[in-house]
Amino acid sequence: MKNEKLILYLLTFVWFCSIVDFLLLLPLGTSFMKLYVIHPREYSWLIAAYSLSGGISAFVAAFYVDKFDRKHVLMYAFALFGCGSILCSFAGTFYIMLFARMFTGLFGGLLGGVTIAIVSDMVPYARRGKAMGTLNLGFGLASIFGIPFAIFISKQLNVFAPFRIVGILSLILLLPVHFILPNFKKHINREVISMHEILAILRNRNIQNAFLFCFFLVVGHFMFISFINPYLIDNLGFREEDTMWMYIVGGISVSLTSPRIGKFVDTLGKLKSFRLLILLSFIPILVISHLQHATIMMALLICAFMFIFNSGRMIAAQTLITGAASEKERGKFLVIRSSIIELSEGCAAFIGGLILTQNSTTGKLENYNIIGYIAVVLGLLCIYLAQRIQIKSD
Repeated sequence: MKNEKLILYLLTFVWFCSIVDFLLLLPLGTSFMKLYVIHPREYSWLIAAYSLSGGISAFVAAFYVDKFDRKHVLMYAFALFGCGSILCSFAGTFYIMLFARMFTGLFGGLLGGVTIAIVSDMVPYARRGKAMGTLNLGFGLASIFGIPFAIFISKQLNVFAPFRIVGILSLILLLPVHFILPNFKKHINREVISMHEILAILRNRNIQNAFLFCFFLVVGHFMFISFINPYLIDNLGFREEDTMWMYIVGGISVSLTSPRIGKFVDTLGKLKSFRLLILLSFIPILVISHLQHATIMMALLICAFMFIFNSGRMIAAQTLITGAASEKERGKFLVIRSSIIELSEGCAAFIGGLILTQNSTTGKLENYNIIGYIAVVLGLLCIYLAQRIQIKSD
């Protein structure tokens, strides 16, 4: 397609905004717990609210998404997502923030599925690993610029200012999306998708394996990553400003390696590369979850490897499952997949909040090592499920 690279980079910046908004609660988690006078369990609700509402909206959208141009769906979702981010910046109480995160998630949940559907429509399966690697730069950029900038702004102004900036940036970005992104209408079906058609997709054994694969992969990953910032601060004694460097170093690592990992995935094969990368990701997960003392340099080095391998396994996984559905099924499949990912993130945050406790005497978080073990076990389950996914020709 003409301007394929430009479109990929534009979609990457859309992801950048959605990822920054989604990740903001992680580095600012300790600040919000103090501000709202809440515990880790209530804090996990704020994370889960975005994901659960996003999962519900993405599933409902599966019935209607193929009636519309993918460009229009992306633009409306992105616009309302930006409004939701601005709404978060006025959340003076815990319950207002909870509602604002739910509202933002309703539309943020659509962005992932629609964006990957556009990439899948535009790029053949043989080259899709490289395209997913480019798209994954959004995470790297969010870690390098977005999260550290948010921490800096929160210190200079307040913890709500980063949400307002992300919302305004999202609304501004609608202009280049409107003028650069082409229309995607080949898939359009003017009839509303029936529950029978959705159930037919859900009954497909191959698609069931792909959905289970997505669910357990994200639960394991997100249960661990949701609480890493509070763990570094409360257990290892880092300052909030110190953790900013974790995102900068991790983001640089991801940005430098994502395009190369994308090519590696296409060359070695989606399944083989996923198996290798997820096994490597277990090492930093187990090390971090058992740290009792660490210098900043040591923590940064371990976190850099965690970012690289976690990002790499997600590139391989995303590429693998885009081939699990036929072209006719792809739009509905990827939106339902987005719904499952959002729901799994919400479940992960909620379950993690139940497992993790805070010692009332020392203030340290307990049972984070158990979360690390669960992440590894779920990763091994994902290796088994990945082998059961059959790739359909593009």
